[in-house]
Amino acid sequence: MLISFAISASTFAQSTNEPLKKIPPALLRQDFRELRDTLQKIHPGLYRYRSKSAMDHIFDSCLATIQDSMSVTNFYALTSFAIAAIEDGHTNCRLPRQVMNDYMSNIKVFPAMVLFIHNKAFIYCCEQNRELAEAELLSINGHSLDEIVQRLFCYIPSDGGIQSRKNWEMPENFQLLYSIVYGLKDSFTITCMTKTEEIKTVTLLADRMKNFICPAPFHRPDRYLQLSYTSDNIAVLTLKTFFDGFLQQTGENFGKFLDSAVKDIKEKKPGKLLIDMRSNQGGNDGNGIMLYSYLMQKPFMYYASQETVAEKLTESGHPNLGLQQPNENNFKGKVYFLINGRSFSGVAEFSSIAKSNERGIFIGEECGGGYYGNTSGDDETVTLPNAQISCRIPLIKYTMAVKKARDKDRGVIPDYPVDIKISDLVQNTDGQLAYALKIAASH
Repeated sequence: MLISFAISASTFAQSTNEPLKKIPPALLRQDFRELRDTLQKIHPGLYRYRSKSAMDHIFDSCLATIQDSMSVTNFYALTSFAIAAIEDGHTNCRLPRQVMNDYMSNIKVFPAMVLFIHNKAFIYCCEQNRELAEAELLSINGHSLDEIVQRLFCYIPSDGGIQSRKNWEMPENFQLLYSIVYGLKDSFTITCMTKTEEIKTVTLLADRMKNFICPAPFHRPDRYLQLSYTSDNIAVLTLKTFFDGFLQQTGENFGKFLDSAVKDIKEKKPGKLLIDMRSNQGGNDGNGIMLYSYLMQKPFMYYASQETVAEKLTESGHPNLGLQQPNENNFKGKVYFLINGRSFSGVAEFSSIAKSNERGIFIGEECGGGYYGNTSGDDETVTLPNAQISCRIPLIKYTMAVKKARDKDRGVIPDYPVDIKISDLVQNTDGQLAYALKIAASH
């Protein structure tokens, strides 16, 4: 049976501009075959979660759906569906910049910024009806949000079966994917539950994205690395990136900061340390190892293996594969880790090692990256010649030196789960951090 990949014909009804111009099927098939061939040649984690026969079936099914001309946006959805089926959060496709800019400027879509929390959808802001802020969406044009989320999540890549990362990735893709899957509409009749728990039915008019973009609830911080103390003497180490490139922009240095921070913590003797790694999407491999070395008192293994499609990397050329030593300036006290669905890549690797070795208590959401590892590191970008869609393909398969977990396709599961609340985002409060500090204080 073929995989069902249904997109609405009405996607093409409202406009003849660049995002909706059609590409002949022969050229689209050429593009898809090139994407498939490249993945099979260079992606070392292509079959980490699904067998070759399962992936071949998905690729064949997607190719078989290309019977007629398609717009570049619809073809982008098809490539995204195939990419998401790999279940690798580092592999993704992007529309050409000009097409995306034209889409935002010219295509009328659902006119509100929607955020996703634990597979539920909430209105962050809506200029047409500001009273809808913080409302939970229950249905759109007769389709339940459960159905909508289930369908649209099929186009969002993440490691394994991890849903928490899809929740964080969905907001920037929602309008585009909803329009492709359900078709362009002139209006939207929504059912929602307001923040006062009143059920309302409201009609919103479609609008161009440029007309209703809200102030982003997420932005790059002025400082990525910070140390603070609570009034009841818990040290809070906030690490917003492991990426040296970002740190260079703010004049920060990961190693110098950690050494200074741990010395300060040991001098002040708080006894308990909370490491906040929410929305830290990783970065340099060595920074995760370095952080763990400050929490250990004996040598440890971090990576079990690293490999490309052509070779298995060796310790002689890649010292991160060898036995790692603890830092002399290490912290021996209780540690608590605060994570969310955007705690990804290098942070997910670090979390797996810390969880496997029972180094501390995890609080928050399921980690956004796979427990056993990921495919990342160096990458190659393939640009499909006819649609000009660019696809990022990572080249190194990482396997972590961890004990066996119950699920092979999940991230680190927190000991104390707590989701962010829409009210936190709208009102700029931090209920997750407050909860984590409460847990730390009581243990």
